Amino acid sequence: TAFTVQHSLDFLCGLRRAHRPASVRHDVINSNANFSSFSARISVRSLTFPTSRIKMSAEKSDGVGEDCHDIDDADVLGGDDGGGGDELVFQHPGIPKEYAIIQYRTMPETGFVEQELNAAFKRNDIERLKLTPDDVTTTAALLMLFPEQYQSHTRARKDCRKRKILIHRGSLGSGDSMFARDRLVVGRVIDRVKSGDTVCIQQRMQPNYDECKLHDKEPPFQLPVVFEDDHFAVVNKPEGVVVFSHKNGGYGRMSVKACLPWVLSPPRAGTVAVIRRPHPVHRIDRGTSGLLVIAKTKPAMTQLAMDFKDRKVMKTYTAVLSGDIKAPDASSISASAAKQLGVSIENGALSEWQLIDEELEGQTAVTIWRPLKQAQLEHARNNTITMVELKPKTGRYHQLRRHMASVSGCPLLGDKTYDGGGPAKHLRENGFYLCSNRVSLPHPYFNSIGGKQEWMNVRASLLGDHIKDGSKYSFTEVDGLILFHAEIGVPPKFSEFSWKNCKNGEE
Repeated sequence: TAFTVQHSLDFLCGLRRAHRPASVRHDVINSNANFSSFSARISVRSLTFPTSRIKMSAEKSDGVGEDCHDIDDADVLGGDDGGGGDELVFQHPGIPKEYAIIQYRTMPETGFVEQELNAAFKRNDIERLKLTPDDVTTTAALLMLFPEQYQSHTRARKDCRKRKILIHRGSLGSGDSMFARDRLVVGRVIDRVKSGDTVCIQQRMQPNYDECKLHDKEPPFQLPVVFEDDHFAVVNKPEGVVVFSHKNGGYGRMSVKACLPWVLSPPRAGTVAVIRRPHPVHRIDRGTSGLLVIAKTKPAMTQLAMDFKDRKVMKTYTAVLSGDIKAPDASSISASAAKQLGVSIENGALSEWQLIDEELEGQTAVTIWRPLKQAQLEHARNNTITMVELKPKTGRYHQLRRHMASVSGCPLLGDKTYDGGGPAKHLRENGFYLCSNRVSLPHPYFNSIGGKQEWMNVRASLLGDHIKDGSKYSFTEVDGLILFHAEIGVPPKFSEFSWKNCKNGEE
């Protein structure tokens, strides 16, 4: 999907440029006397950062040139000084100091060619915005000077409002004094750009993990970190906490996303494409506890999202059901068959499993499960509760809870949404019993071309099991793929019953 979307955008951008005069496109020089070469008269610059840790793309950007690095996401950073390593020194700092100018282009001293201006904008837009060859709006200047990045006023206005655009009034200096601070202003939508002015694009170069700590030194709740590196992290979400706080949800800081800057460390200086703040890649229900995968860089977020979509991330849940659940032969599936279906089965779990293949809202929904233990409990169905292991292949809305309640006839213990009411109301005070306690996934960075070399440097120290505060994580190599595994124990409330193994009845 990402591949298709990217190439569709490239195609559409190419069409937009193709409909403009050739002299406007930076990759074409028009020698016609009636259209002076716009490319030759426009000053195009790209700035790099004086640190060996930053690895900028050397690929040629369409219509920009080999040395032009396009970074057009407000959340993408070049590096930081909060996680150790060399501190970045910005050659051309922006406004405020956490920003740096990464690209700039100067409006020709003689102004834009009138024919080019008329070709780029509709007549009513020219009259409404009062555009002339030597006096245009900030958004119009962006469309004329950066046609490969800005194809609409909407995109240009958005970046102005994000304070990504600067305007330098008058001619530029040289060296470190190229941009005079008294001539440099944040470009607003209503500002005008005149002949000889320079339009700059700036980016935040330091994550603001510490910004949220100015008012509160302590995190809003305890959020254990199972593992983290410069690219992603895995945390143990407590029960009763939402992953994302909805716009009008009233959760405030009581969400995992809001708490992350307190518990995670910023990536080291020079880590490419750092996200302003760490971001969860997926979500689990408010009442579910367990492992949650977090992205710390834009490439990691993209890769992890694709891995979830392609079902390369394997999750295992433990749940307690209300009832003596049956395991009929008709729905039985072997461990080898489950693996062929695309569900991860550990080597030690070779017993028979049960398959639920029941659509939800017209979408395929597949769950593999097996019983582990049973106990007696008043008000439960048949006065029996069963601990089960669940492995979803798909991730539909409330899939595990709905599959257990509607297909197996045994809802999660304490699940007020699907337990059917009646005597089950007496078992709701502790919430429902569901924990995401194991996850396996390809490492989002070590499997990339640039990450393989770094993996070889740290391979010896990472392979094998690592124990941390009751949780465990490990790295393995399978057919050249570096896999990450994490595992935690179930919450204490799961151990409040006198369990007996389903096979032999031993406590």
